[in-house]
Amino acid sequence: MGPHALVAAGLALLHAGPGAAWLPPVRRLLPSLAGEGDPGHVALTFDDGPDPRSTPLFLDELDRLGCRATFFLLGEMLDRHPEVGRSIARAGHEVAVHGWRHDNALLTRPGRVAAEMGRA
Repeated sequence: MGPHALVAAGLALLHAGPGAAWLPPVRRLLPSLAGEGDPGHVALTFDDGPDPRSTPLFLDELDRLGCRATFFLLGEMLDRHPEVGRSIARAGHEVAVHGWRHDNALLTRPGRVAAEMGRA
């Protein structure tokens, strides 16, 4: 394998690496990449959120349980429903970036994911 092929393989692995965090060997090798953390904290991923219909229901239930969570939000949805995002933060929850839109990161060109994460 030539040097260009090695560089290309390395870039492909770097691009796809985070998507492999669900694999047991990767979780054992890199637990922080797999999102292992405080067992008293819930991480919720809303692939299409924040959503003005469902997010308030989750907020109400989390409040009832006295639980704080991390909400992974999409930038394009937060742009459409900023007040719903603000209500998450006002309730004491953590807001994290899930991307700008819900595209398959493994099928998009390298660099686009980073650009969209920055935009979000």
